[in-house]
Amino acid sequence: MTLFDDRYIQYIDQENPSWENLIQLAGQPLLNDGLIEQEYIDEIVATCREKGPYMNIGPNIVLAHARPLPSTRKAVMALLLSRRPAALLDDPAHTARLWIFLATPDDQSHIELIQKLAALLMNADRVQRVLAANSQEELLTSLCAE
Repeated sequence: MTLFDDRYIQYIDQENPSWENLIQLAGQPLLNDGLIEQEYIDEIVATCREKGPYMNIGPNIVLAHARPLPSTRKAVMALLLSRRPAALLDDPAHTARLWIFLATPDDQSHIELIQKLAALLMNADRVQRVLAANSQEELLTSLCAE
């Protein structure tokens, strides 16, 4: 099981990005491929508003996710690196540049993806290389490098 398909990895350079926009952009490739519906993206935003900034899982990192919905067709992740940070819930204590989007159709099929993501995120050097990327090409290279 591959952690990120290259089609679902994005680098953007947008002035003043909003956290809602970055979640939408992160999930857009999955939406375009029919793996999720807009309902799932909307549920992530609503869950974040309701439950607070718990999706901010580390410095500069958000794991955007929601409960399984019928509109999610498979366990898959997308990644978006924003050149400029956005504050999750507009809270400056929770700014992030790396937005990881997790979609899951049930409560089991994403376990392997989460394990692989944890291994990536526990490698501080690799995370710093990802955050240092200044283009789509650099981002892809930093994610492929061991």
